[in-house]
Amino acid sequence: MNECSKIKKDLIEEIELLVKVVDKIQNISLNQGGIKTDGRGMRAMKIFTRQTLSAISLLKLLPFNKDEDEFWDISSYASITRNIIECYLNLYYFGTENVSESEAELRFFLLQYHRNNEWFNIRKRTMEPSEYEKFEEGLIEEKERLKNHPFLPFLDIDEKNKVLRGYEIYKSKAFFETKLIVCSDLKEHYRLLSNLVHLLPLSIERTNNINGRGLGSEADLNYFLICTMLSRKYLSATLIEIRNKFNDTLGKRFKHDFEFIEPFITKGFK
Repeated sequence: MNECSKIKKDLIEEIELLVKVVDKIQNISLNQGGIKTDGRGMRAMKIFTRQTLSAISLLKLLPFNKDEDEFWDISSYASITRNIIECYLNLYYFGTENVSESEAELRFFLLQYHRNNEWFNIRKRTMEPSEYEKFEEGLIEEKERLKNHPFLPFLDIDEKNKVLRGYEIYKSKAFFETKLIVCSDLKEHYRLLSNLVHLLPLSIERTNNINGRGLGSEADLNYFLICTMLSRKYLSATLIEIRNKFNDTLGKRFKHDFEFIEPFITKGFK
């Protein structure tokens, strides 16, 4: 068996694991309605729904079991893999991490400010003067609310600066690496995926008659394998976060599903 065939065999085995995880995600997502929860819980469910869509989209990019010739689009596959990682981080930060009510409020106010500021910058050229003025005044008020929030002094200087600049998340990747075992190599993996997604030298210069053309070269299959493993890892971690947040409802209803999935977080990773 040549190296390319071996990688493809490993990839097929990984895809089988990924499919099992996505099946569990779809089933649990379809049964999340009617649960009573707080604001962070509602946000967690919205993010979980987004994660479910990303998981389904990831499977649709796989070239197996299709009538047409195999086409290996690593840039798109890496992009959704990175989205899955980002979605997990957002789920933890906005929905499942145990934080004080004051910190939860600050995060929510910052989320509102970021959303409104982005919407304003998208639409401001088409706004009527009265709407423009009203929106601008609202953003100023929201910015002052952040500056005067009682939890702001408890953040370190970098986090404070992120809040005052309107970042949607004030925690760093280093924070997630330290806090969450699943994120132990977050910066390294995120950097690789970003280089595959964006038109950066690593992505451009690797393209030749074999690589980067959707042909399923050894290098492209290896990147597909890495992305599949990372997606399976973070999708599994997503399910465990949902179990922990809604342990009295979904956690009990799907107890065996969660127990089945939990080992998939670390399988194949040191």
